[in-house]
Amino acid sequence: IIDVTNKNEIVQLAKKSYSGDRYTHQGWLTEDHTHFLFNDELDEYRGVTSKTRTHVFKVTDLNNPVYAGYHDGRTTAIDHNLYVHGDYVYQANYRAGLNVLKIANINSLQFEEVGYFDIYPTSDTSNFNGAWSNYPYFPSGKVVVSGIEQGLFVLRVDLPTNPPVDPPTNPPVDPPTNPPVDPPTNP
Repeated sequence: IIDVTNKNEIVQLAKKSYSGDRYTHQGWLTEDHTHFLFNDELDEYRGVTSKTRTHVFKVTDLNNPVYAGYHDGRTTAIDHNLYVHGDYVYQANYRAGLNVLKIANINSLQFEEVGYFDIYPTSDTSNFNGAWSNYPYFPSGKVVVSGIEQGLFVLRVDLPTNPPVDPPTNPPVDPPTNPPVDPPTNP
């Protein structure tokens, strides 16, 4: 972590590692800037893990970030670029394509896969083909995913919504029978 407040005097605030690190590639802060989610592009490829792994640092103290742990996904694909938008993580995971995770509880590393779009459907193995990156920040809600061999995909991602609120069980109240005679006046 570096402080670039003064561009002529950049200061390193902290440098951390984690067990099994191979090639820390890219990451993004949560919306509240308390956690940094990131990828290690070679941990799947070199057999450190058998599943797509998303790492998390707690960064509330920029001078002392704390490795919080990781979340293992459902596939064996290599993770490449991820972005956080709201409570969701949009991951370009090479052969697994776009994976969308809901951050259920960042403090306990609970993520829930809520969607995916596989642009390399013949394989999810840990190789460098398929989804390169994605962009989930369009006002329309569309997400673009770029594939190394496949080209560009423009997707509509239908995220789960909060459950609907039950309608009130009381019958509606009748409107007043004697409306005001004089309209209110402005002082």
